[in-house]
Amino acid sequence: MSSFDQYPQRKRHRLPAAVYATTEYEYYATICARHQGEPFRDPRLAKKVIESLLWTKEEYKWLLFCYCLMPDHVHFVCRLTDEDVKRINAGARGVQAEGVLDHLGRFKSYTTNQSWKLGLSGKLWQKSSYDRVLDLEHPFIEVVEYTLNNPVRKELVRVWEEWPYARIVDPWW
Repeated sequence: MSSFDQYPQRKRHRLPAAVYATTEYEYYATICARHQGEPFRDPRLAKKVIESLLWTKEEYKWLLFCYCLMPDHVHFVCRLTDEDVKRINAGARGVQAEGVLDHLGRFKSYTTNQSWKLGLSGKLWQKSSYDRVLDLEHPFIEVVEYTLNNPVRKELVRVWEEWPYARIVDPWW
């Protein structure tokens, strides 16, 4: 036993980077606002965030199955496609395929910049996001329903279709 083995091992927050760069899986993400309060109640900022998410989908050729922008966070379900497989220099990790997390970083940076133009200061988003690769443990349709029904659970609307910031973008059926 080496001296390294006696120290507790920190649990990894993320799966290996390659998992986020494959077209084999659907991804679910939640990104929370950093600001106290609910910055996306401002319809100007909500519109910018949704426009940016849709731009990200087009730019990186995602299948964006659905999204729901809540007053203080955004949920979405997506999958990469073969149309936009890019390679990036990942430093010590070598050359890797660009993935969802790379795209999210650009999305967060751009929308933060847009929020400054509307009078907010500081970073718009928390540093990390909550994300999952969907599989049998996280069934696709259950995650889509959870995403879309978020405003119903929060009692903001009676049915998700009434919420102006929730939408099915790329139908899967």
